Amino acid sequence: MCNKASSNPNRVVLPTNVTPSHYNLTITPDFKEFTFDGYVEIDLSIHEPTKTVQINAKDLTLKSTSIETAGNTHEPVSTTHDEHHDTTTFTFEHELAKGSAVLRISFVGILSDKMAGFYRSSYKDAEGNTKYMGVTQFEATDARRAFPCWDEPAAKATYTIALVVDTDLVALSNMPVESITAVESDKKTVHFEKTPIMSTYLVAWAIGEFEYIETTTTKLEKPVTCRVYTLPGLKEQGRFALEITPKILEYFSEIFGTAYPLPKLDHLAVPDFDAGAMENWGLVTYRTVALLFDEKTSDLRFKEQVAGTVAHEIAHQWFGNLVTMEWWDHLWLNEGFATWVGTLAVDHLFPAWDTWSTFVVDDMQRGISLDSLRSSHPIEVPVADPHEIHQIFDAISYSKGASVIRMLSNWLTVDVFLAGIRRYLKKHEYENATTDDLWNALSEESKVDVREFMNTWTRVIGIPILNVTEADGIVTVEQHRFLSTNDVKAEEDETVWWVPLGVHPKPASIVDPNQTLKTRSLSFEVPEGAYLFNKHYGGVFRTNYPPSAISRIGKAILDGSDLVGLSDRAGLIADIASLSKSGHTATSNLLDLVQYFKNEETYVVWELLAGRVGEIASIFADDERVNQGIKHFQRNLVDRMVNKLGWEFPEGEDYLTSRLRNVILRSAGRAGHEATVAEAKRRFALFVSDPAHDSILHPSIRQTAFEIVLSQGGEEEFRHVLKYFHAAPKQDQQVIALLALGFVQQPELIAEVQALAISESVRPQDIFYVLAGLSANPASRRSTWEWVKANWTTLANRYKSSMSMLGACVKYPLSQSSDVSLIKEVKEFFADKDTKDFQRALDQALEGLDVNSAWLQREQEGLSEWLSVNKY
Repeated sequence: MCNKASSNPNRVVLPTNVTPSHYNLTITPDFKEFTFDGYVEIDLSIHEPTKTVQINAKDLTLKSTSIETAGNTHEPVSTTHDEHHDTTTFTFEHELAKGSAVLRISFVGILSDKMAGFYRSSYKDAEGNTKYMGVTQFEATDARRAFPCWDEPAAKATYTIALVVDTDLVALSNMPVESITAVESDKKTVHFEKTPIMSTYLVAWAIGEFEYIETTTTKLEKPVTCRVYTLPGLKEQGRFALEITPKILEYFSEIFGTAYPLPKLDHLAVPDFDAGAMENWGLVTYRTVALLFDEKTSDLRFKEQVAGTVAHEIAHQWFGNLVTMEWWDHLWLNEGFATWVGTLAVDHLFPAWDTWSTFVVDDMQRGISLDSLRSSHPIEVPVADPHEIHQIFDAISYSKGASVIRMLSNWLTVDVFLAGIRRYLKKHEYENATTDDLWNALSEESKVDVREFMNTWTRVIGIPILNVTEADGIVTVEQHRFLSTNDVKAEEDETVWWVPLGVHPKPASIVDPNQTLKTRSLSFEVPEGAYLFNKHYGGVFRTNYPPSAISRIGKAILDGSDLVGLSDRAGLIADIASLSKSGHTATSNLLDLVQYFKNEETYVVWELLAGRVGEIASIFADDERVNQGIKHFQRNLVDRMVNKLGWEFPEGEDYLTSRLRNVILRSAGRAGHEATVAEAKRRFALFVSDPAHDSILHPSIRQTAFEIVLSQGGEEEFRHVLKYFHAAPKQDQQVIALLALGFVQQPELIAEVQALAISESVRPQDIFYVLAGLSANPASRRSTWEWVKANWTTLANRYKSSMSMLGACVKYPLSQSSDVSLIKEVKEFFADKDTKDFQRALDQALEGLDVNSAWLQREQEGLSEWLSVNKY
């Protein structure tokens, strides 16, 4: 290993004296023994004479190795393995001369079920027999599990791949099939065309009993064949994904100024899949629920999920595949941009969905919330060791990254921003790039030094809070670092961010037409009446208004003023809720604000209203007075909308109204709204009594109905939902059942749900659905943490190749708890355990516990008093 010269001199990477240019790879899987044979020839450039060649390899048995250089073949005199760094070093007797060489390695690998490298995924056929497919998942550093390689993003090369498979199986890879040759009576070798130059983590192949549906782009100079591959009987569920694929390819080809460079783009649904999806060039792989959607039986939310995921992965074909980050420090260039431009594409295709408002509620809040913790990290986070990489695939790289791009693109204008992106892609296509390269392209296009004001957003941890004060018609805004613990130390508060203020109505006294705050504070006059900062909620910061300003904004909302648009209303709730949780303002101020929303009828705003008020009830679950008072408040809040929307889904109803109905009924049910609970029970009884009554619970409210009856019922209801889970033919139906099962109240049933999480009935990837339900249920939180402790060895072994999943097992049971005693208990439990691969998740769980417990202790008395005064 060596420390490569870079912006991070501590990186642990391979030596650069030998580099690859082409891999000729053959893989032969054995689905009976769960192994695979491999043979690879790697064309090399030896840049200086050397006796050693070092590569990455993990869980591979190397059977033979030789290197050919200058017409001579040499075998290594020694081969050593470094298990910690996943490297193998070949030492040769004589120095290898500078020039070209070919490294040949024969090897054997394990076709495991750990969802990493080249692995197997199981499924049942129509007769109930267990079958297997094989698929790859290489990001971030698991190509080395499938073949010996230079497993780093900057070590780009071309690939020719051949798969030796049974004659009745379909083989897929990044490129189209070039030829098929018979091997023995029951085998064939499928040869694929040579790939463009690319990174190892984007190499992919899959083998199985696949079927497909197909279409072709019509607006590109070179048509692209688009397919959705599935297991038998599922292909029609890929119809929606197939319909949008050519539209997205054509849209991105236009706005990026570069056509999609491959002749085909396949999507593949995989039953067992760790991530949501993976952008392998030309062969994108997905969890089933992220790709397949049934118009008749699927919850509508999965349709938006499919659209967003497909758009995100197609965006990667340019941002990540065509131009690749130079090292994992710059992961956000892949994920933040794909999240932003994926949203842009969905908004382009489905403007009625109001996707950018949903972005404010979902992605922005995820990113801001995580970055409000000390245990967060900068967007550009130095990654030294590959073992650290998976821990930064989080809401900072994705959601905060996308939010910062949205803020910058709005300020520069989207047209100028995209012109800069075209410049960036053209300059660095088929190469690697850094964040500075992006800033350079945007600066050249906009004639503004983007780096000067954006480095604080990407290289510094945290976000600002703007504290607003009023005096004699003058408003002063002052920025500081925002922490959810509300205990910023002086040394943590040295950053002065560049902040687009977005003041509306625009004050005449602000000379800067772009209204940016570049200093610690700024004062100016504002017109009389209500005013807003962060108009359209485009800036990545919290705004802390004085009570008088909130009152004026609230009255403007009540009056239906155009001043406070949809994103503004959503952002205001998000900010005040976060500020009340952190102690910057009283939680009663949030409840006062909510009452101004009694005429609100939009999905996006209600998602936040219901969620933030529900969070109070959840965190204060052990305070009977506050918990019951807040639920009374919730029931009053939702009553009008429950009566307005009801349980039926009229034909032709718009998408957002359908989503709103579920939000309202879920909030009403969790608050114990009598009519909602009664109707849920009535419909559930009909639903389980006769298959003919299937339509009585529309797929988009089925999970909500299940939650309500389980939280209000007993074993009979539990058995019905458990039966539904086991019998569900589609994975999205299984998901809603798993999420709902966690809402049971009886200890013996809670224990059964916990056991289900690691049973053979639940795919390992789906454990977090079970934990999410159990964590949202106050009756099961504590016991779920106890269950995690009791089953830690099992969990650690099960997810040793998927540390992000293990981190979720730590975070979920603690995420909504306010029990301060758990902080010490959690620390003691992990004191003698190796936590390096999920340390960030553990730190964030502990800090979240600290925030929740402080909120509870600080606000119990004040909330109880407010509820009494307001007769709740």
